[in-house]
Amino acid sequence: MSEAKVVSRILIAEKDRATRVKIQQVFQSYGYDTWLVGNGKDALKIINSLNPDAVILDMDLPELSGLDVCRELRQTFNNWLPIVLISAQSDEIEAVLGMELGADDYMVKPLRFKELVVRVKAVLRRGQLCCLNETNDEFAAALEQERYRSGELVLDPIDLTLYKGETPVELTRKEFELIFFLMKNKGKAFTRQHLITALSVNDQTYDERIIDVFVSRIRRQIEPNRRNPLYIKTVRNVGYMLKDVPTRHKSYQK
Repeated sequence: MSEAKVVSRILIAEKDRATRVKIQQVFQSYGYDTWLVGNGKDALKIINSLNPDAVILDMDLPELSGLDVCRELRQTFNNWLPIVLISAQSDEIEAVLGMELGADDYMVKPLRFKELVVRVKAVLRRGQLCCLNETNDEFAAALEQERYRSGELVLDPIDLTLYKGETPVELTRKEFELIFFLMKNKGKAFTRQHLITALSVNDQTYDERIIDVFVSRIRRQIEPNRRNPLYIKTVRNVGYMLKDVPTRHKSYQK
């Protein structure tokens, strides 16, 4: 007897009723279970009580904006469920801010609904990879790797944490993905576009400057001197690389 197919549950938090119903219809046609809310407070309640697999989050929600919901989830509840932000504003600053707060993707209205489905599928796959899914062969292989080290930095793929000395470094999902990729490829320089591709399963429309934002935030956490970075070096006319810094201090041991 074949196993029952696991159906992903999507929360659609959109202020416009017609738009959220249309999104619901599209996702239901692809076999997803859906919940609908029209404001940020209800979105938080549903997320914390029913634990959806992903959320489509309107940045312009009443009561609590999409950015406020994202901030609450990531910083207060330490909840890393996949989030796709949507907005009527094609404002790059908004997109960058949303990604800084830990969103996984961003789309501008008017929505291309089939593309939205593709993007949600992509963040669901990335969420499975990042969340100790032991049935995922790629992730299971990563667990067998030794910790990645450079100077005082130790990246542990088992608990998905970067340590500086013995102190865990607070990172968003995207920041962790970026430092993980750079740590695995120490000494190699990558363009910003290459780094965007490395963070994504499907083609994205992120501006290359989002990488500068992520690097700046990571540097604030790990660099002894941000004006003269020790770890993440800017490579002129290329992009960034992570140096293989000799270990001078006792490495973190679990």
